[in-house]
Amino acid sequence: MKARKSPSRFAAVALSYAGLFAVLAAVSPARVIAGCTPAASSPAPSASPSAAPDVGSVVSQGAAPSPTPFVEKPLYNIGDEIYTEDRDGTVYYYFQGNPDGTGKAKYDVRYDRNLWNTCAQAQIRIPIITKYPVVGNPSSGLGNIELGYSYNVASTTFDRSLQARIVLPTENNNVDSYDTQLKFFYDIKWKFSDLSVAYTNEYDQSITRPPGTSYSSYYEGTFALPGYSLVDSPGWKGLKLSGIYNYRFVFNRGGIFQPAAGLIMFGNINDVALNLADSWGMGEHALWKYKVEATAVARF
Repeated sequence: MKARKSPSRFAAVALSYAGLFAVLAAVSPARVIAGCTPAASSPAPSASPSAAPDVGSVVSQGAAPSPTPFVEKPLYNIGDEIYTEDRDGTVYYYFQGNPDGTGKAKYDVRYDRNLWNTCAQAQIRIPIITKYPVVGNPSSGLGNIELGYSYNVASTTFDRSLQARIVLPTENNNVDSYDTQLKFFYDIKWKFSDLSVAYTNEYDQSITRPPGTSYSSYYEGTFALPGYSLVDSPGWKGLKLSGIYNYRFVFNRGGIFQPAAGLIMFGNINDVALNLADSWGMGEHALWKYKVEATAVARF
């Protein structure tokens, strides 16, 4: 007889959605639109003739140069994403050691392009995955290609980003993931004079899968604070350090709670945005044993 699904699983999903929508509702549409300019009229960024931009900032594109252009800081998603303007290429790498002794490495190449304004972006992600078994040789293959859309707005005190992605299935040299997934993100970041507080909401859900294969359904949240400034120089713009706390509710495994914690360093070195993170799982249901991540983004 088929087991009945636990009501607590659906309650957890409903609470996650409710929390996400409550945060979304708190963001004023007028504030979101205010920082965006038409993509077609985007000149190269230029500094103010009267004063240099804030450390770690990027001058917004769109309007004609003025004595006091709008100054916009890059948006740094806490985990693996850095949003910039116009067109940019990203190289991302992580290695994850799992509690069962297996390992996984991911090499990711991404391309982002502005759409109708400087806040709206389309993205494609093409990953190569290497899996390390407990016994035997590692295997590498093409991972899940992702297509995404994001709407990202920065201001002097508050950054926010909405994002949706579709994750395509793959089967390549023992790198297998047969389901098609949808991912939704809402990232927020409060910025103060000497620190910042950021939070990422993520919800992943399988929407199609062959019979008998596994599926994904989880909510993940990530805190990052205080954004302590390490370097304050023209070449190393706003290089900062934060503690991070990750947690995940895995609904397809009965709603188990999986935590991890670590450190993240992010900022700009000349014209390249960087993001380096190191985190460790905690407790009986650790999110992972350890995970090292590195991201570099260049605008062109």
